[in-house]
Order: sequence, then structure tokens, then C-alpha cells
Amino acid sequence: MMFTLEEVKKAVGGKLVSRTDSIVFATAIDVGGVSTDTRSIKPGDLFIALQGERFDGNDFIDTAISSGACAVITNDESRVPDGAVAILVEDTTKALCLLANHYRFKLGCKVIAITGSVGKTSTRNMIAEVLKTGLKVHSTHANNNNEIGMSRTILSAPEDSDVIVVEMGMRGPGQISFLTKIARPDIAIITNVGYSHIGILGSKEAIMNAKMEIAEGLTDDGIIAVNADDRKLFDHCVKELPINNLIAGIIAGSDDNIPCPLIISAADVEETDTGMSFKAVLKRMDTKSEFSIPLNVGMYGQNVIRNALFAIFCAYMTEITTSLENQKKIAEVISSMTAMKGRGAITETKKYLIMNDAYNASPESMENAFLNFSKKAKGHRKVLALGGMLELGKSAAGLHEITGKACASYDFDRVFVTGENADDFIKGAHMVDMKLEIVKCKDTEDVQRRLEDYIRDGDALLFKASHSFGFEKVAEYFIAKGNG
Repeated sequence: MMFTLEEVKKAVGGKLVSRTDSIVFATAIDVGGVSTDTRSIKPGDLFIALQGERFDGNDFIDTAISSGACAVITNDESRVPDGAVAILVEDTTKALCLLANHYRFKLGCKVIAITGSVGKTSTRNMIAEVLKTGLKVHSTHANNNNEIGMSRTILSAPEDSDVIVVEMGMRGPGQISFLTKIARPDIAIITNVGYSHIGILGSKEAIMNAKMEIAEGLTDDGIIAVNADDRKLFDHCVKELPINNLIAGIIAGSDDNIPCPLIISAADVEETDTGMSFKAVLKRMDTKSEFSIPLNVGMYGQNVIRNALFAIFCAYMTEITTSLENQKKIAEVISSMTAMKGRGAITETKKYLIMNDAYNASPESMENAFLNFSKKAKGHRKVLALGGMLELGKSAAGLHEITGKACASYDFDRVFVTGENADDFIKGAHMVDMKLEIVKCKDTEDVQRRLEDYIRDGDALLFKASHSFGFEKVAEYFIAKGNG
């Protein structure tokens, strides 16, 4: 049992509606789980009838009841069928969020929340896997990082969870503020501040302010960790946060001489044939304590190091780094982790080596992809399929030009590019290397056709674009072709 119906009613501020005489005390109903989807509903679940642009959850109330739902939450009293019990609210999405907030505190476990312009999912995944070496961890699945997805994540956490790790996405100002007040994190993490969403927010400073909203929901003794290589972000954090919220600086670069209660940094960084090796070194100003863990990661670049440092920081704050045995387990987990599908995953087919990094794109993630592809594709002819970067607004032309320059600084053999800002990308690339072979394509289908005509056995291919370009399907097509 998760809740009684009376408990739910109080948590969401709703009104009981009973269409049955057989249950004298309707509010004593036990709620076994919470569902917003009748396709996966289980007997004893509470069904919440959400409203979306293309659907109305009220249309599925009858199905939910016939599937065994013990009660429903709805915003339309007239839709409650005979024999059913419901809680009436004005806004069912808000009710879902309020119930998630209630359950978060009922569980009594730690909550870790991650946001940032780039690398949220990779960082969240690494933190969750590292913490599993010593704790029972429940984490965001896939890309469920809005108010509905995050609330579902919290409400699906087992009762014996030690930690919930959630990811917070952003559509505009106030979004993260809303999310963090649902999750009320004990530990908040800002991976970085980049150009993603600059078309919506207008400037990097506005993006930084939006990311900093995550601190608004911190518990009274909550902790925030930020990318301290971004000194503007770090200084803003130190200036704005209350003194009782511990601030940690995560430094993937070489300078760890910053005024910070807790610093975790990378030392003795070296490139290997498969990635990077370094020591994660943690220092506390209050106790002068220090410890270090040798690590290996299977990708290249400071962002990959930083992800591992955030994971070590969370492990330290949840007290699972106290034994050398568990430190070794943590190092083994980090070294065994590979890039996720669509986020830099490498597939070696019979004919081609393929890097699928097509889930999304920004100037920062483009540059990371170029770096990793250039290292992983050594010994192959290197072919790039690139789409545009969206939501950059007035900055789109300049940022595509900068990305073109970054691309041309590597030794790539040919680039196939499409999107509204393809000419800006080409202009930037040819400023650096006029000899770089670039093919401008009409659309995603044209990219696929031209690639088929060009590639040969032994080639390495990188697929990178904003999600709406559909490059993931093209990558999957060539993976299948490479194994055919």
C-alpha cells in the first residue's frame, strides 16, 4: 500500500466524489500504485486522468475502472461512472505533482537532482550506477525529465529506496523552479551552462539563471555541486546561495585553487587508447580531509571527466566511499560504462564503425562528438553526417559557423550536412580548412542517399543532429546495412 485515498485527497487538495453505496468509508480505500496510462494499469492502482494537447485522460476512466483501478483523480465530476470513487481537482497534472512531492517525503530517502545544458542524462546515469554499489537506487528512465515524467519517476520508487536520482529538463524560465519544488532535492547538480535553449531565453546569463532555479527547492541543509571550471556559474552560485547550503566545485581542468567548502577535481589526467585516466581528488576546507580514487573512463574530453567527478561527489556525500573495497567497486563501474544509444554509442559492424550521437545537438555536444569520434575512429576513413542545432534563435548562424570551425580543426575525410544553417556551418569550416570536403544535402533523406553512394567497407561514420532531424533512424539503417 502506498497511500489511503484519504491521504491522497489531503495531499492533492481534492474533493471526494463517490458513485457507490457499497463502500461506506470510501476514503479508507488502499492505493497500491499510481498510474496515468491504462495500458499498464494494475489492480489497486489510482488512475490520474491527465490532459494533453492530443488526448484527455477522462476518456479512459471507464477503461481504468474496468482494469481494476481503485479510484481516479479527475477534473470533470460528470465523467465519474457509477460504482466508482474519485477525487475531484482543478488540475490533474498539478495533482500528480503534489502527490509525488508527498511521496518523496513519505519515503524519507535522499533525492539527487541534475540539470544542465549538456550531459544531464549521461551524468544522471553514471551517478545512479555508482550509487548502486552501496545503496538501493531509483532513477529517471529514458528522458522523463518534465513535470509529468519526473513525478512518475518519484511515484514509481520502491518503498525501500535509499536514493532517488532525477533529471530536470527545461522549456523556459520557471520550469526548473517548478520541478525542484516537487522533488525537493538534498543534492542538486548543475553540469554546465551552454547555448541550448538560447533561442528561448536570449542569453547565456538567462540560461544560467534558469539552471540556478534548481537551488530554490533544496532542503534546508541541501547541497549544490556545480561545474567550477565555469567560473561565472561558480561565482554566481557562491554569491546567491545561503551559507547553510554546502557548495561543491567540480573541476575537470587543472585549476582547483578556488574558495569552496568542498572541491573535487581531476589530477594526473592522461589519454589512453580507449579513453582517459585520472585521479578524482576530493578536498574539504572544514576538515582539511582529502581522498582520491584512480579512475578510467571510456570516452575523451573534460565533460566525460566531469561526469565521473559528479558521480564520485555523490558517492562521497552518501557515505559509500568510506571503504577501499567500495572505492574499487565504484572505479570498476565507471570504467565499465559506455555511451548510451543515441548519445555517442559506438557500434562496430562487419563493414563500418558507427558512432550514433543523434539524440540531440548543441555547439558543446557537437564539439564533444568531434573529439570522441576523431579518437575512436583512428585508422578508418572518417565520414560525418551532421544536421542542424535547433532552439538557438538569433544566435543560430554564428553558432553554426563556430561549430563548422571546430569540425574543420580535425582530420575528417568528408562531411555531409543539412539544415537551415548548413551554409553557416560550411562558411566556418572553410575559414579553417578550405580543403575539407563538405557536401550540402537537401534533407535527412538526401544525407542517407548520398552516404550510401560514398561509403565503403572499413569507414567510420558519425551521426549528429538535433532530434527532429531523425538521424537516429539513419544511424540504425547503416548499422543494419553494415551487418548485412
